[in-house]
Amino acid sequence: MNNNMFMALSTSVVNGAALAATSVIGIPAVTQGIMASSGIISPFLSLWLLKVYIRIDDPAELTRIISSLKASIGVCKKHLKDKSSSEEFKQKTRAQLEDFQIKLQNARTDFEKGRTHTTTPFSTSETQSSQ
Repeated sequence: MNNNMFMALSTSVVNGAALAATSVIGIPAVTQGIMASSGIISPFLSLWLLKVYIRIDDPAELTRIISSLKASIGVCKKHLKDKSSSEEFKQKTRAQLEDFQIKLQNARTDFEKGRTHTTTPFSTSETQSSQ
């Protein structure tokens, strides 16, 4: 799905839901407040929904790789904050942290290098008649 179409669709759905909610509420001031806030909030909610959609659309293996790298980065940051750790350990941890961060930066491109994508052409009557 095209991201622009998704943004427009999700913004419309949020605004439509706000309209439906305001029809139940009989207080005009509350209705106007809901409509005004939905106009402001819906683009941000749509961006969040787009992020969720992209994350769901990712292959499971890639999601696992990214989440494990983020977890490893978190562990390294905790170890660097530990005051009882030696300076030598912290230097090794910093180097490991940089390695994890580089792997996280390149996770998508490294994952896509080994994959092949096929596109199935669709036929139209114009294509078939010209052959």
